Amino acid sequence: MQHSLTRTFFHQTQQWVGRQNVTPLLISRVPRRFSSQNQNSTDGPALVRSPHEIASRAACLQILLARWGMEMAVKMGHGDADTKSKALDNIRQITQDDLVNQNLSAKEMRLLQQEDGSWNREDLDVHGHWESLGILLWTLSRQPTIPPYYEMFSRPKLFNATGVLPAVPQTIHDFIAQANQQKSPRSPHEWHRAIDMAEAWYWRSSAQRLLDAREELGLDHGDANNPHLQASPTMGGEKVHQKIPPSVIKFLKGIPQAIAQASLLAKEQGLITERVEDDFGVESAALYGNLGQPKNIPLNDDSSAMEQPITWLPYRTIDASGLMLLADIAQHRMLAFSWLTGKINNWDEDRTQLQPINPVNSLWAPFLSKEGGNDSAEH
Repeated sequence: MQHSLTRTFFHQTQQWVGRQNVTPLLISRVPRRFSSQNQNSTDGPALVRSPHEIASRAACLQILLARWGMEMAVKMGHGDADTKSKALDNIRQITQDDLVNQNLSAKEMRLLQQEDGSWNREDLDVHGHWESLGILLWTLSRQPTIPPYYEMFSRPKLFNATGVLPAVPQTIHDFIAQANQQKSPRSPHEWHRAIDMAEAWYWRSSAQRLLDAREELGLDHGDANNPHLQASPTMGGEKVHQKIPPSVIKFLKGIPQAIAQASLLAKEQGLITERVEDDFGVESAALYGNLGQPKNIPLNDDSSAMEQPITWLPYRTIDASGLMLLADIAQHRMLAFSWLTGKINNWDEDRTQLQPINPVNSLWAPFLSKEGGNDSAEH
């Protein structure tokens, strides 16, 4: 399986890095500032969705997530059978509402039409859209802040923020009508800063996939020009019999330096709270609290949790479950911002392949325009 995944990675990376007349910005240049960071300007990616569109999309997501909750309850055997059956009936009926029906994505429609309890593991991954819903509700000022990118939105707060009840279709129309009365949900500065932060953490989650591949391919040591590495990198001790172009080797070996430069700039711009060991800092308790950890927290005499010092970890040292959550948060929030700015129209877009929202001179853009072109991105 790993052998197959590695071969697939080779093909994808060659296509990415091997495009003609482009240079990966990850390792080539780091700009001195972000394009949308000028607080005295309204320039930058604009919100192109109306309050009606945003609220309609949020309502559809809430219905989908309600169904996700019931699917989880069915699979885990939680709750009374009659109660679950009634709740699923309510969700099914509300999807017949014209407003809902017209705004559901193709994937959402497919999932909501499936038989009760039939969702597979991949279908259940829609739980990540809690983070997308959080961004939509923040845009509508239904959420005061966006949590750090290592901490999830509070799901009960999101669910209660809309007032939508699947058993009462009118609540959807009321929620959308209230949203329509809101003319300017967020200031340009708030908006641009939120997008810069989303792009920074999305970039870092994407860089982690390349960093992991680099380690698995045995590119952590030695010279990038070593012909042995070019001809036969190893993964798990097994040689992969395929020549990797030197440009790919150089690109992959440059990832740690790119992360170091990116973390420095992100810290300077206030897009990360801490920079730890040349990397994005992740607050351990906040991250693992999302996963029901850590356990065995010391207690005070009154049985309350003893206050612990904040522990910051370099992003690259997080374990597999933590990295999966970090990527999930970054990707689903970035998906929402991409849709809000009109970069995508299809909500079912592959969230791992989203294009930059900011102009090309942003650090998080994957490519410069031309090989050997001008250095405008540095200014």
